[in-house]
Order: sequence, then C-alpha cells, then structure tokens
Amino acid sequence: MYRIYSTGPVENAAGNASTNVWVKVLNVSSKTKVEVEIKAYKLNGTKTEIDKASFTVRPNSSDFAIFDITNITEYELQIQVKNSKSALVSVWGKDSNADLVASQRFTQKELNIIFEGPKLKSLSPTAQNSRKINSAVRRNR
Repeated sequence: MYRIYSTGPVENAAGNASTNVWVKVLNVSSKTKVEVEIKAYKLNGTKTEIDKASFTVRPNSSDFAIFDITNITEYELQIQVKNSKSALVSVWGKDSNADLVASQRFTQKELNIIFEGPKLKSLSPTAQNSRKINSAVRRNR
C-alpha cells in the first residue's frame, strides 16, 4: 500500500522562522521494510521543487531526512511511503538555534493524505532520480 502525505502550504515568514525541516519515519513492523521518498517545494510564487530524498527504514527502526529551508517563506513537503501501514510519520520545523518551531510540527494525523492505493500510477522523473540521504544527514535510530 502506498500513501502520499502533504504538509499543505506552511507559512515560514514569522519572527521565529524555521531554517530546517525534519521528516521522521518510524517502522513499527517487525518484518517489513518501509520505503520513503520525500519532496520539498518552495511556494514563494510558483511551486518549485527545491530538494528531494529517499531512504529505506528497516523493521523496528526509524530514520529521518533534513531539508534546508533557510529564506523560504512558504513551503510544502510531500512524503511518499511504500508499506504505509507499517509507518508512522512526523514533520518538525527547527529554527537557527535548533529549537523546535511549534507551529511547524505535524503529527501523522495532521498531515494531509493526497494519495492512497495499492500501486502508484507512475513515478515522476524527479522521483526516480531522488538523491540518497548521506550519512551526515541521515542516521538510523
């Protein structure tokens, strides 16, 4: 089962703006791996993809990706999850002091489901070319 979550448009122009946004995925299955692809979009005017990442979360573990949104006044994240019944997803904005920005915290229930089905119709060329998260940014927990 595939599911694509969206944060929807997120305002980031307040006094305590986020400089990074973290996407965390917990795999609660003891047998099935979870595959994740994430796209970050800038919404300042025209919607423009600014970054993407992909990773696999082993059974009974978690992983995350970090996106730089410095000077992005409005953004959206889309998180595609394969084997979504095994995954818990959250999104966390952090400011320049690495403090959490409460208004940019999304639990799984607060994320919008924009696609759900047994199979994706097709992956876009940008999704097929997703960068792998490097070890400095991604750590297994």
